[in-house]
Amino acid sequence: MRFVLLYWILAWAALAKPVSFRQDIAPLLRVKCQSCHGAREAKGDYRVDSYAELMRALEDEPARVLPAKPADSLLLKLLLTGDEDARMPQKSAPLNAEESRLFRDWIAQGARFDGENPRLPLAQIIPTRTHPAAPEAYPRPLPITALAWNPNGTELAASGLREVTLWNTDGKLQRRIGGMAQRTYALSWRPDGKRLAAGGGIPGELGEARVFDPVTGTLLAVAHQAGDVVLDVRHDANSTLLAVGDADHGIAVYNTEDWSVRRRMDNHAGWVTALAFSPDGRLLATASRDRTAKIFEIHSGNPISTYGGHDTEVFGVVFRSDGKQVFSAGRGGKIHAWESGLADIDGKRFGARKVGEMSGLGREVFKLVRGGNAIFSVSADGRARAHEASSRKLLREFVAGSDWLLCLALHTPSHRLAAGGQDGRIRIWDTRTGKTLNIFKASPGLGEQPTP
Repeated sequence: MRFVLLYWILAWAALAKPVSFRQDIAPLLRVKCQSCHGAREAKGDYRVDSYAELMRALEDEPARVLPAKPADSLLLKLLLTGDEDARMPQKSAPLNAEESRLFRDWIAQGARFDGENPRLPLAQIIPTRTHPAAPEAYPRPLPITALAWNPNGTELAASGLREVTLWNTDGKLQRRIGGMAQRTYALSWRPDGKRLAAGGGIPGELGEARVFDPVTGTLLAVAHQAGDVVLDVRHDANSTLLAVGDADHGIAVYNTEDWSVRRRMDNHAGWVTALAFSPDGRLLATASRDRTAKIFEIHSGNPISTYGGHDTEVFGVVFRSDGKQVFSAGRGGKIHAWESGLADIDGKRFGARKVGEMSGLGREVFKLVRGGNAIFSVSADGRARAHEASSRKLLREFVAGSDWLLCLALHTPSHRLAAGGQDGRIRIWDTRTGKTLNIFKASPGLGEQPTP
């Protein structure tokens, strides 16, 4: 009888459509299971963050995946059981019929690995979309939509066409990192300088957050994928978390060790345009096209405060250095200051009290960044500004001209503020004096020399 049963299982497996671990199983494990069974946290001493870990047998226990034996594999039993206390994933919706079939068929077909290195994290083996190469020489200047200084202030990463470009402080091109989708809207160096995260995509079609080795340009992981472009990426101060916000209304926080999902938040009704970690790393502030800014608790993923004082889209958000206030700005041409503490109204956490504003900023304010006790911003009126965070007084204006400034990056130790413009130029100022240190066109191949 057992022989007949085994015969039918093997015959059925042979007729079933082949299931790929890389294409079919790994994405499900990463989204459904890895947050509780990854390198950072492994409940039940069981990890699924690589094929090798998934197939590993614990001491004195059989492996939880038994090739060609789906009915005897503990993993499949835990995925399909009707016992909610035992079922995986816990505290989430069970697998649907198609997802269950993929696991069952993959195990029945031998639970094979179809990659090169079974010990690599799931995020590094899941097939990624291949994008066209960047042009060798740009035919015209491209608006600069993202900038980020490396931790020691020697290189500035900038958005490009299907690439990220890296420049020294003299405005000379150092390296080009390809493999990006059409446009890049956000850049973030890990505080230790060993990784560079880039967010972007193809509007209305694809959003990605890709992680590169900034020296070699090697793609290390596609940490995040969405149905619309990624608009911001942010590392926490400890280099352990990466937050991503996209135009698909999504927010996700990933562990940088294995790119497992630490938390997902889905509380905005519009594009998530900006993110900021609190100084202590416990909270995440977000800005959205839905005209609100919010604060989420990272540990639980719960929204704990919502600021609805903007009557237009919100494009930038940042905490004050003590974490007690948040600054947000957008199309209204003002920076709003509001308390970051909880406002409890009838037992519901959703209010936030406005305490002041910085006005007279012209048109849209696109981005905010904090440096010490100063809040820096860029606007559509071609100016960057620094305001004192505590008094909200204007400290200095940095004039770029009549064209829009779309993004900025601050390196506090070297007192350098960089801003990217609609005209494709990067401008660098000394934040102490307001002196222009450099202006250059960040479009490879156009041949414009930097301005001394």
